[in-house]
Amino acid sequence: MNLLEQIIVNIGSWDKAVQQWAITNHQPELIGLFTCITGLGNSTALIILCALISLLLFLNERWNLFLILDVGLTAAWLSMAFLKALFGRLRPLGEHLVYAGGFSFPSGHAMLSLVFYGFVAYIASLYLKGRSRWGVQLAAGLIVFLIGGSRVYLNVHYFSDVMAGFVIGGLFLLIMIRTHKWMEKNVF
Repeated sequence: MNLLEQIIVNIGSWDKAVQQWAITNHQPELIGLFTCITGLGNSTALIILCALISLLLFLNERWNLFLILDVGLTAAWLSMAFLKALFGRLRPLGEHLVYAGGFSFPSGHAMLSLVFYGFVAYIASLYLKGRSRWGVQLAAGLIVFLIGGSRVYLNVHYFSDVMAGFVIGGLFLLIMIRTHKWMEKNVF
């Protein structure tokens, strides 16, 4: 077995193990909680929140941040749709505890939540100091982690879908932050 085959087999066994753990630990209270949490990463929530943050940035004449947030999130969204179509991975077998359409890989909730909440935390950290800055970054990280975990718990994504979403979303976030820093240095 070559290295790629070994990686795929290992990922598949991790996916099955995590899915089995989640299914055996389903509790009505947690299902309700994770349904609410997963809603923070759905397209409606992200569009509304992005529109509000964009409006604030626009009204405060923070053109670079406004542009990077909107272009970056749109690019991430288009990339996610392309990757889902390219890989065509079906969602996990069994009962899905919330509605989830389309393909499974990568997790759009995990990817886009990391891009959006991560960049909003970056924006906030530009204006905050000390514990406030750290608190906003920690809160954003926790929200993103919980959204990703909710997708596995609610049986609409495999563990590897969420991890891939985090990695790809992290790359977009890094590019967005680097772009902002570059634009600020070059006075755009």
